[in-house]
Amino acid sequence: MADFARYLPLSQRSRVDERGVTSDRREPTATVLGSIATALRAADDDAWTVHADDDATTVAEAVAELVAGFDRAPARRALESAQHALGMGGHTPSTEAQPEGPADAAAALEARAFAITERPQPTRLVELDDAVVAAVRIGDALGAPIPVPALASGAVALRRAAGAPTPIRAVISGHSLHATDAAWTIGHGPVLVGTAHELIRFLAGIGTQAPRLARRGELGDEA
Repeated sequence: MADFARYLPLSQRSRVDERGVTSDRREPTATVLGSIATALRAADDDAWTVHADDDATTVAEAVAELVAGFDRAPARRALESAQHALGMGGHTPSTEAQPEGPADAAAALEARAFAITERPQPTRLVELDDAVVAAVRIGDALGAPIPVPALASGAVALRRAAGAPTPIRAVISGHSLHATDAAWTIGHGPVLVGTAHELIRFLAGIGTQAPRLARRGELGDEA
């Protein structure tokens, strides 16, 4: 059972050709934005105001927050993350026009995905984080999970676990997290399991469902 960190540069794994390893997140970020856009195009106008039972954020709010986050400066992101962790509110409202419905939002996200793939500068992990967490929220609200590439969910989980607020850190401290459907594991210690979707959800502070301890033999490493 490989630690997800072994797929990242500067790890302790054995030396191999790492020329293909990159911190550029353009491709997975564009892929996730495209998947969100596809889900929104399939939704009707009533879906714009729905939310998951244990998450007060509506589809409209999740999209607005994602769009407002485009090209946010690192300092602004850090301040807003701290404010969110302290319960002081979310992102500063954007001065740009916000999408007015699922079709409008889908067009905005598709345009953003295209711009990301065409721009010369790399995409930072925080931008991928925005997209993946939005995909989780919107998929839950629509009642149909939005697909996220395994490397994208693993990278975001690693980032979230490293900077988790105290209540979440208290649950995962001294444990590793294993995504049962994405073949990645982060951390060390007794294994807590869940789907990639469930683990991202917990690490992002959405709902209250914590990952569970792996059952004996569940991971295929015991007789």
